[in-house]
Amino acid sequence: MQQSYVNGRSTDGGCEMKIMIGCDVDPVLPARLATPPGGDVWEPLGHIPALISEMGEELPPVTWLIRSDASVHFATGDYASGYLARRDLWSKLAHRGDELGWHMHLLSFSEEQGAFVFDPEPVWLTDAFDALARHIPVRATRTGWDFANNFLFARLDDLGIELDFSALPGNRVWSAVGGSPFIVDWLGSPDRPYHPSTDDYRRPGGEELRMLEVPIAQFPNSTSGVLKRLAWRLRNGCLSFSGLRNKTRMLTDPWQELPHSAGEVWAFYFHPEDLTDEGIRNFVRNVERLRGLPDAEFFTAGAMLHWYGVTGPRGGER
Repeated sequence: MQQSYVNGRSTDGGCEMKIMIGCDVDPVLPARLATPPGGDVWEPLGHIPALISEMGEELPPVTWLIRSDASVHFATGDYASGYLARRDLWSKLAHRGDELGWHMHLLSFSEEQGAFVFDPEPVWLTDAFDALARHIPVRATRTGWDFANNFLFARLDDLGIELDFSALPGNRVWSAVGGSPFIVDWLGSPDRPYHPSTDDYRRPGGEELRMLEVPIAQFPNSTSGVLKRLAWRLRNGCLSFSGLRNKTRMLTDPWQELPHSAGEVWAFYFHPEDLTDEGIRNFVRNVERLRGLPDAEFFTAGAMLHWYGVTGPRGGER
């Protein structure tokens, strides 16, 4: 039976909370990537040992999503350089029960602009997946900028991705990279796990993908935040009022309260570069608050798939 939560409290008498933490493992790349940068682009990974040292055995299991895409290949010469550059670190984390997965940004080189630009249907997805999958089992993803479309989700499903956790229920964001505008659109998405429709990645129903989508937990938005978001939507011609009260916060951000997402599953994320002294302090405090919820359990993506496959609304192992 599905349970509903408000600020971590079950509304129907149940007391289970499944929590999944992901890390988008990004390199440091210039905003305009036109030539391969010098230096160690994977320097932010050097912050991870400080988190391990601070929390020790209290660090919950994390699904580390290593970036592998055309921009990484261009910058370093290898799609899987994020894994290869810190192989010992990843082995140590996997040994402690963490999971490794895949993160990608939809960027392709534009001969016309002489730099990388946003590409909603890149041709390099299989190459990026295969390069990483030669070193680790790849079951889970998070996408760059939380972007998705029907093409991307169909390709991830075809590649055998079993779980993605990019959805930001109720959010619609106008952005641009490399001079190319794009929209991150999760209007109408549920705040519980679902199998995306092949016709609309934001919703279940009809013909569905095998891949499970686990939405990122949403926090209450302030009144001023609601008004700012509404003004931005109206400015961009969006008349929907859906999701205005939702706000996304990373695990390294300061939290004033717990999420208001309904359901028995909450997912969160952060980046290695967020692991500053303050970011680690926030991480520790936020994990302590989550651990204080009734019967809270921390799952990797693989463990979530196992639990959901056995007890989820579709039932049975897939």
